[in-house]
Amino acid sequence: MADTTANQLFDIWKKQLEEGTQAWTRLVIQAPPTAPPDPFSFWRPVLDEGLQAWAKLFAQSPVSPDLHGQWKQFLDQWIEAWSKVLGQAMGTEEFAKLMGQSLDQILVSQAPLKKVADQGIEQALQSLNLPSRSQLTAVAKQIVELEDRLERIEDTIGAVLRRLDKEPR
Repeated sequence: MADTTANQLFDIWKKQLEEGTQAWTRLVIQAPPTAPPDPFSFWRPVLDEGLQAWAKLFAQSPVSPDLHGQWKQFLDQWIEAWSKVLGQAMGTEEFAKLMGQSLDQILVSQAPLKKVADQGIEQALQSLNLPSRSQLTAVAKQIVELEDRLERIEDTIGAVLRRLDKEPR
């Protein structure tokens, strides 16, 4: 009895494996082969120019016993070259577009987390019997509206009193 059950389970597993393999094969055959996007396509010119500047610096610099001075000179020139290249790269429309897309992706990915965090904070404040930001904002708005009403009432009363003072008795 146990042998037949094991055989049946094995046959089911084998059938599922074959069907899954066939489904994956169909999927792979139907999908046109696409090359993955090159993440370094934007930075490649920047890196190439930086490496060229580095090689040029090594070719121009004479070897001297003052290793510290030579290293400092190398670092200064390297930083200057990178500043120039990065400044040019960051000034392009493509860089701005990529930064905008990155920020959009960050905001979209963090929106659900922010919503959950806000709900958790709201529940924690409610359980501690403390007002939330929205409740404090609503109260502040009501206070401002009350102040406006009081000012209008004061102005109206002042106008009535002035009129009464002007009228002869």
